[in-house]
Amino acid sequence: MLIEDLFRAPWHEQMKGVIQAMVDSVITDEEILLLEIKEWENSETRKNMLIGERYYKNKVDIRDKKQKISWKSNQKLAHAFTRKLVDQKVGYLLSKEPTFGTENKAYREIIKNTFDRGLLRKIKNIGKEAINKGIAYLYPYINEQGALSFMKFPSEQIIPFWGDSEHMEVISFLRVYETSFYEDGKKKKQKKVEYYHPAGISFYILEAGGLISDVPAGVEQNYHFLIDGEPYLWEKTPLIHFKYNEEEQPLIDIIKSLVDNYNLQASTNADLLADIPKFIYKLINYGGVDLAEFLSDLNEYMAVKLDQDGDVDKLQAEIQTEAVEKEIERNRKAIYEFGRGVDTQDDELGNASGVALRYRYTDLDLDCNILESEFQSSIEHMLWFVDRYLLMTGQGNFIDESINIIFNKDIIIVESEAIQDCQNSVGILDDKTIRENHPWYNEEVEQRLEEQMQKEMDNYDNYMSTFKKKHGGLDGQES
Repeated sequence: MLIEDLFRAPWHEQMKGVIQAMVDSVITDEEILLLEIKEWENSETRKNMLIGERYYKNKVDIRDKKQKISWKSNQKLAHAFTRKLVDQKVGYLLSKEPTFGTENKAYREIIKNTFDRGLLRKIKNIGKEAINKGIAYLYPYINEQGALSFMKFPSEQIIPFWGDSEHMEVISFLRVYETSFYEDGKKKKQKKVEYYHPAGISFYILEAGGLISDVPAGVEQNYHFLIDGEPYLWEKTPLIHFKYNEEEQPLIDIIKSLVDNYNLQASTNADLLADIPKFIYKLINYGGVDLAEFLSDLNEYMAVKLDQDGDVDKLQAEIQTEAVEKEIERNRKAIYEFGRGVDTQDDELGNASGVALRYRYTDLDLDCNILESEFQSSIEHMLWFVDRYLLMTGQGNFIDESINIIFNKDIIIVESEAIQDCQNSVGILDDKTIRENHPWYNEEVEQRLEEQMQKEMDNYDNYMSTFKKKHGGLDGQES
């Protein structure tokens, strides 16, 4: 035996130490979630989301403009380009009710009732959120009346854990948000964390740099929703994402520098106009005390005091802002070009023909086509939850029912040209296709037309029936 063996710990004690070290080195689920939260809250992606929302509300960086010289003007002109571009895209694609095409009349009626005005308005707001923040989220849940509903989660609150590189499937997600409560007569804030996973929902409070179980919320919930008191789990994670584009890049990320430059140039130009007086006075042997007295005498008495050989003259101040105005105009065009919108102040827009008008809407239409493809995929995801809910509540099995989602864009057209094109297509296209391309056509018009045709057929049948009874048959013989 070596002498060092006398001082070495027994083998089983050594193994206990090794095992304890292994246990201590294993990171817990809560620690992983906490790391993800910290990384998300400091990420550029989340910061851009907040900037996008702020710029939509026209709370732009020009508000921080400083002026070192106290007597100079400090104009802060904020132009709401972001709001106009976002509203233009949303109005163009989502202002009209989408068409859900299916041959199953019962299913079509259910979908029409599900996507009522309230839900369509929510989808419209989701479109605004997606453009401002790059991606938006809807959460499917069962409300107190036992009906399927959808709640919009602010994008900056959601940390998705994707199951694929294309960000199409969400395996689980975190929701981090602040709530207010009263304690000892004082209003306080508390940061709550909800972790939605395939086995249910876990509730935490973010406090003192760590996650602790949220006891009032229930700590752990082994279901996603209840129907008549029975717990259920969705087969998919209950989160529906709506992307602005494949890259999940918000509009503000593209146009922010252009908007900031426009605001700065316009504000600087306004400062220049405000600070340059119309006239500069030239005084020779002025007999007053100071310039303030000179201006007071001039304004009140229309006269000033002069010493011997004194004189007063004025010089015209030349204001040169043409270069700045040209820069502002170039900047405005760049905002609409790269923001893919339509500048409604374009002098030639009002006189444009049908072809020219469509050309000017090319960029807007291109951007909305990308948004449309993303939203079609997302609404199909919504319908997955709708179909499962209908099956669970005994309203029918429509899981294998095919449906086509068509967004009816609010396209600006020259109506007279469109109507003429429809008239010229008679005999070339079928009547229904011609009607669908008529500027006044919609589902209500189609329904009224069907009712009118049915009424005419009924009137004809009634007439023929009366005629037969009166004349004894078509061949003129008594029946």
